[in-house]
Amino acid sequence: MTQSTIKEPTYRLGHSSFSADAERLQQILAWAHEKKARPTCLCSRAEPPMYVAKIGSGFFLKRMPGTGHLHEPSCPTFDPPPEVSGLGQVNGQAIVTDEAGETLLKLDFPLSVKGARATPVGDGGDEATSAEASPSKLRLLATLHYLWEAADLTKWRSAYGRRRSWWIVHRELQGVAARTKTKAGAMADTLFVPPVYSIEDKDRLAAERRRFMHRLLPAKGKPVPLGILVAELKGQQPSQYGRKLTFKHLPDFPLFMDEETGKRFDKIAGEKVEMVEAMPDTHLICIATFSTKGNYGNVREIAVMPVTGQWLPFDNEREHELVQALMDRDFVKCLKYNLKAGAPVANALLLDAESPVALFSPPADMPGEEEDELRAIAAEGVYPAWHWPAGEFEMPVLPERKGV
Repeated sequence: MTQSTIKEPTYRLGHSSFSADAERLQQILAWAHEKKARPTCLCSRAEPPMYVAKIGSGFFLKRMPGTGHLHEPSCPTFDPPPEVSGLGQVNGQAIVTDEAGETLLKLDFPLSVKGARATPVGDGGDEATSAEASPSKLRLLATLHYLWEAADLTKWRSAYGRRRSWWIVHRELQGVAARTKTKAGAMADTLFVPPVYSIEDKDRLAAERRRFMHRLLPAKGKPVPLGILVAELKGQQPSQYGRKLTFKHLPDFPLFMDEETGKRFDKIAGEKVEMVEAMPDTHLICIATFSTKGNYGNVREIAVMPVTGQWLPFDNEREHELVQALMDRDFVKCLKYNLKAGAPVANALLLDAESPVALFSPPADMPGEEEDELRAIAAEGVYPAWHWPAGEFEMPVLPERKGV
């Protein structure tokens, strides 16, 4: 069985066409970015429009909002329709993207506070009820889901060779922040994702971090601005007034939680912390709002998301097993956003079968009547469905790769 490779798409710009591996690609994209020209992708008859984003000193082609499903599944720009995941509930309401590719996020947590008291821990693992899962605002974990999906970190191709580094995660999340806003302003001014740390660069990295954190210092008599940290949790230890959290690639900027916040964190994240500690080659991503106090911060809200060694999200051991079984395939990991853990959405979408296949792997303890409802919804979905029954230990054979 041969692995699939990523098909390099061709694009049209005016009367000319170019490929993704063109020698002059950066010059072409720089011109299109300056002129606000809109290339089209020629992967399908729909010829979906693209736009050019500037990330750092480079230029990158990005799909226009809402057009991902118009691309061929073999195209790197393909994205499932929103209804396959929890994105469908919040898209257009809590997440609003304009024609220029700029996105406004409406959040249900504050980015500034009055006084020094901590707010409750975020929704990291709470079961949402239908009343709580509002489509008009993103909860904290749903915001992390948006960032991950918009950065294409939910997407995997067999040609990646089982490798994805934190350098890529950092670069792509920074790119999303550069084209995203909240009510508080540009997300790039709020979101801090630590770059890859090295001893040799520690002074430069510390200086860059201090420049960023300076934006979060409160003006006299004004509310305290909050930052958003997205980083891998490295460890926890007791502190004099609660708990100290340390993060990978951020050894010299801990976050502190008071005792009450620490207890709530254990309640919503304890099982996921233990699960990641027990599984090799996994990580625990935290998203936290925080206020800065010089060389440390204080947690206001926090949520967690387990990911594989390739930074692909998973919720439980069965879903982890499914994702691992897909590592030599092309697929997209679906996320729940504001929806509760048992919501009837696909766990992943397989892209390299004869046609895309929605993969469903319900929790092992899902009641029978809920699983029957899941099967009924899956049968009416956009794509054909594959199902791993909750009561079965062994995972069924996955659909074959196209052309095998």
